[in-house]
Amino acid sequence: MILCSEGFRQFFQAIQTDSEDMMELFEKIRHAFPYIAEEAAIGKAELTLQAPVSVYEPKGVNNGVVLYENGQGYGESFLEKIFHTGEKGTATIRIWPEEGHCWSEEEREAVSFLAENLFMICGRCRVMGLMKRVLVTDALTGAASTSGMGRFAKEKISKGTFSGYHIAFSNIRNFRYINQKTGAKQGDLILIRYADRIKKFLKPDELLVRLGGDNFVIFVRKERMESLLELTNGMEVTSETDGEILYFKLESKMGCYSIKPGDTLTDALNRATSALNYARRVTNENVVWFEPFMLENENRDKRVQFEFPKAIREREFVVYYQPKVSLENNQLCGSEALVRWVRDGKLVPPLEFIPALEKGGNICQLDFYVFEAVCQDLKRWITEGIEPVKVSVNFSKLHLKDDHFAEKIVAILEKYQVDSSFLEVELTESASYEDYERLEKFISHMKNSGVAVSIDDFGTGYSSLSLLKDLKVDMIKLDKSFLDSLAKKNRADEIVIKNIVHMVNELDMKLIAEGVETRLQADFLRNVQCSMAQGYLFDRPMPVEEFEERLKNGRIYL
Repeated sequence: MILCSEGFRQFFQAIQTDSEDMMELFEKIRHAFPYIAEEAAIGKAELTLQAPVSVYEPKGVNNGVVLYENGQGYGESFLEKIFHTGEKGTATIRIWPEEGHCWSEEEREAVSFLAENLFMICGRCRVMGLMKRVLVTDALTGAASTSGMGRFAKEKISKGTFSGYHIAFSNIRNFRYINQKTGAKQGDLILIRYADRIKKFLKPDELLVRLGGDNFVIFVRKERMESLLELTNGMEVTSETDGEILYFKLESKMGCYSIKPGDTLTDALNRATSALNYARRVTNENVVWFEPFMLENENRDKRVQFEFPKAIREREFVVYYQPKVSLENNQLCGSEALVRWVRDGKLVPPLEFIPALEKGGNICQLDFYVFEAVCQDLKRWITEGIEPVKVSVNFSKLHLKDDHFAEKIVAILEKYQVDSSFLEVELTESASYEDYERLEKFISHMKNSGVAVSIDDFGTGYSSLSLLKDLKVDMIKLDKSFLDSLAKKNRADEIVIKNIVHMVNELDMKLIAEGVETRLQADFLRNVQCSMAQGYLFDRPMPVEEFEERLKNGRIYL
């Protein structure tokens, strides 16, 4: 019986392999085919594989390979087996008898059995190859995954060529807005098109990696970096939503690093990440190259986050108060609570810990710590017969992700039995851009509870006019940047400030200008009917004891 013959046994034994390389398997089959060809009277065998385009096979598959040909001729008729693959592809195996030979029924069954097993063995090999690609490929964009990045770096380091590359860590600016505008499905399509444009630009020895979301890492030859930056600076892509063609100009924040001899992948990635973080938090530049101080800042941030639990437990954070002054009568009319960190007897500047805590998420705990301290001070002042003024307390935009944010504020007010009219919650304007609905809901809850709400840094975000029009806040804080050029007699800035004040007043809100440092600024604001000011011209932030003296004895500024 042919199926039990020594030739069949030797053939299948010879082609068993764990390889995921189809070419390697085909070569094994070619070498082993003579074991079976004579016993089954086979003159020729070939396999044709067709598969559609996918992220794992960007060009699709359309290969035909001859597995065996005896060189002495084969018949015209053939046995054909067509198999369907999981990704809607096909594998076709054709086997011809020797020239002049007509297969017996037993031989035909043996050949059919051979074709079916060849398909299974080749299919297993191909699946293993695809699995290998899955491990190193991002399923959405076809870019490399983190595993693929690791393999790339390992290969380049072993060859000593890793230092021939720049690494760029890229994040698409305002991509969350694009997702909101087009929907997640169209957002994914935009990511795919973005990745395709970069992959098309890159050479075979360069690499695009997707880390997730709209975060990409690019390894490019140093001499081609300038061309890459030109490509990614304002890349135009289109999307269709409900029949409407939308055009997007994608700009990326990029942290770049020139890889040095001896650098590991971790070294390169950490430095590019530090540069990107600096680009996103400190500068308006889209492309920032790594400098050593950036990594030092990252390490400092990590230290701050590590030391924070102990610091807050031991109450190293203290509240300072900066007075707010009415420009109508120069009287103290409010204050802003500002947090300071007293570590080892020294004050730590806010810029050294606030951004770090914002980044690590600890800022939310600190905000409520300050709010509770303010409520305690208000309660004590009232008990001691000191007339308070309204105190504004800053809250990070991260709080808006908490569905119980408003309830937590009200609960603290009730805990200390402080009248809500003495408190104001201050939020940064940038919060509204990403979390508008949550912000609107929060403001409504606060107003119903009698707590005033102010928007900080007005004029620095995307939605200033929408804030004035749609959000019923109590106070608008004009960003300091508007006042800086008044000394230069910049008429354009004067017109802008004047009209902002006019709009706020018309909408029955109040406006306070922060960062007032000169009488020139104060006089200008007074003339355009700005109601309140805050800044070094009047008072710097002060410890609670000094502010209490101001409440008792110095409510008028001359």
